[in-house]
Amino acid sequence: MIHLFLLLLCFFASGGAALLYQTAWAREFATVFGTSELAIAAVLAAYMAGLAAGAALGGRLASRVRRPVLVYGALELGIAVGALAVPLGIRAVTALYVSRFGGLDVLPEGDSLARTLFHVGGAFVVLMPCAALMGATLPLLARHAVRSDSQIGPRVGLLYAMNTAGAIVGTVCTGFWLLPALGLRHTVYVGVGTNFLVFLAAAALARGAAPVPRVRRADAEAGPTWILVAMAVSGMVSFSYEVLWTRLLGQLIGGSTPAFSTMLASFLLGIALGSAAAARFARSARSATIGFALAQLGAAVMGWLAFTLADQLPDLARWVGATAYVPEVGALVAVAVLLPLTLCFGATFPFAVRIHARNASEIGRASARVYAWNTVGSIAGAVSAGLWLLPGLGFHGTVALGAAASLSLCLVAAAATGPARRGVFLAALVAAVVLVALPPHPPRELLMTAPLTGRKLPGEMVYLGVGRSSTVVLARLPGRWRLTTNGLPEASIDDPDHPPEIANEARWLGLAPALARPDAERMLLIGLGGGTTLGAIPPTFESIAVVELEPHVVAANRVATPRWGGDPLDDPRVRVHIGDARGALLLSPVRYDAIVSQPSHPWTAGASHLYTREFFELARNRLTPDGVLVQWMGSVFVTPTLLRSLVATLLDVFPHVEILRPDPMSLVMIASGEP
Repeated sequence: MIHLFLLLLCFFASGGAALLYQTAWAREFATVFGTSELAIAAVLAAYMAGLAAGAALGGRLASRVRRPVLVYGALELGIAVGALAVPLGIRAVTALYVSRFGGLDVLPEGDSLARTLFHVGGAFVVLMPCAALMGATLPLLARHAVRSDSQIGPRVGLLYAMNTAGAIVGTVCTGFWLLPALGLRHTVYVGVGTNFLVFLAAAALARGAAPVPRVRRADAEAGPTWILVAMAVSGMVSFSYEVLWTRLLGQLIGGSTPAFSTMLASFLLGIALGSAAAARFARSARSATIGFALAQLGAAVMGWLAFTLADQLPDLARWVGATAYVPEVGALVAVAVLLPLTLCFGATFPFAVRIHARNASEIGRASARVYAWNTVGSIAGAVSAGLWLLPGLGFHGTVALGAAASLSLCLVAAAATGPARRGVFLAALVAAVVLVALPPHPPRELLMTAPLTGRKLPGEMVYLGVGRSSTVVLARLPGRWRLTTNGLPEASIDDPDHPPEIANEARWLGLAPALARPDAERMLLIGLGGGTTLGAIPPTFESIAVVELEPHVVAANRVATPRWGGDPLDDPRVRVHIGDARGALLLSPVRYDAIVSQPSHPWTAGASHLYTREFFELARNRLTPDGVLVQWMGSVFVTPTLLRSLVATLLDVFPHVEILRPDPMSLVMIASGEP
């Protein structure tokens, strides 16, 4: 038992390193592909496809090796070496990306099919080798740990739970401490060191481990294949919910990296606990089939129930004190919402492995197949939810589809349960009737809650857009419109009889470039917001390019009429480009006399990329010799230390920097290569 305990600790550390890499690599690739949903989906798909491919290969390998623990250690060493090579691969992909798609005369419009395929292909080439090694570890350890049929469900469930528990720790440590304290490169070094220590520990444990017999072909019986398809669908539903709830809970605790880590850790916690709990009941194929059916029934009911109660979450968040400023407390809200649902999803893995594995000798291949199919489904769920399901069906439609899929899986499993099927069928029928009679609706109360204060926003919602990157809400108030993205205040748009204040920082962003360079003619505006900055740009500028990540922000601006000064999008000088600004500048060498960057919330994961040395250097390369960069910063978002760091970084790229303070809440920085 001590040997197994030490092996579980190794697998715990492996899970922590794996999620550390996933978080760090996603941020590193954002410097190449940008922060658009397609780019993020490409990186996630490559990472998870590597896990699936590795699991499939690991299953074949597990039946042939006699010392799986030693091979597991060798894989961990390979992961450490591969992780060190990933930055080199990213730099190579960047150079190839710019040479293939760069040199455009105008900013690119969105993501073309060719660039999307390059995103996917580049991420696959760089990340697949490391991810495949990670995916191969579970089948090998399962082959070593399981020596009898009765151990199939319990031992595999325990391994899966420990690996997921390590992933929780890796997620939280990376988001809250490692990335802020060490930065990307040194955070990766922590993962490399972890993998190397696991290699040493596994090599030591392999010395005292008894060799396992090779599997003869006659002993390798394939289990039922329906469970593989079921696990793919279950993985798709699970990750669709993860994307959905990450977006919804962001309305309460913001969209920063720590907030995302909090929500992901909460999701993984339920999966780990569900797997550990189900492992005790997965001792026979029949009990596992009943358990799988009930787990899917629970997923359907709990998914529907959690979403139905979503409008009560703002009250719960206020009660526990969860806001964007204290995302750690938001873990309590996330756990309260997601734990029942994720327990059900976590329970499916040990049940599925026990159903598919006919005997202990086949455990390596069986666990590999289940893991691979579930991961493939997870890829489909994560990609389709962000790109098509949420934008096409909305939050409520996605939940309804997920609940229907889980109920269908429950019925499929019930058909294979034998005498117990009647009770399961009846429970599923009752659940279906309830879901049809009480369909989910958009959580308007939640969507009208401000993460910064936890209070309900005033006004009447007149526009709701669930986009690929954010949720956009336009509300009508006396004398003005209010635009929010993911619950965060984006802009206030004034009525014709309510002109904006002279100290309005958004207007200063439009005026400052002309004050600094009266002869400037070409401007690039990053972020449309409520159009106030765009409307304040004086007529001396002959052309204005606007880059906006979320199309629903443009659509909401069209709805907000009448407005003071008229619709700035009707200005013939203006051309709007949909996409990620950093990625667009990387591909187009066009130079501007002025670049105005106004990301609304610099502490959120996507906007933070526009406050880095890499972005400032890219911006200077896209300016004329005496061009100016105008950068907005909310003074309430920075400490004195962070402000000094930001200004020092600007001064390191631009020798001349001036700071204006149009109001107590805002700073406007003007940077240039010339006085």
